[in-house]
Amino acid sequence: MRRDILAIILATIAFTLWGYIWYATVFDDIWQGFIGRSEASLIDMAVARGRLQDVFTILISLVQVLAIYVALKWVKAKNFLQFIGLSLLLSTVVVMPALGNATLFAGTPLGLLILDYGHFLFGYAGIAFVLFLFAPRKTA
Repeated sequence: MRRDILAIILATIAFTLWGYIWYATVFDDIWQGFIGRSEASLIDMAVARGRLQDVFTILISLVQVLAIYVALKWVKAKNFLQFIGLSLLLSTVVVMPALGNATLFAGTPLGLLILDYGHFLFGYAGIAFVLFLFAPRKTA
């Protein structure tokens, strides 16, 4: 049980940090252009929200990690390909439609859909990887 909790905590931290790397480092200028905000305005928003923004960001990551964890347990994933495959399936059948709706009905650019989907595709694979590293192994 402690191993599972540690895996969930580490996967949550990894996914949260992945979001920061994806949006604030690698694709920061592109993402800011898609959402129509400057770096200064994003910093102002973060300062105004204070630590509450960090708490919600971590909680949102935790919910996603828990969902993937439960799905992996439910299907009794045993090997690396099953872990990664399920994470990629979830990112496609759950996240992609939600992002697609945002694109269609909120009028966001198609490029934002692609950027966000890439974040979830790789991020969910990262969650599965961390959970796989901590999965119990049967010894011969």
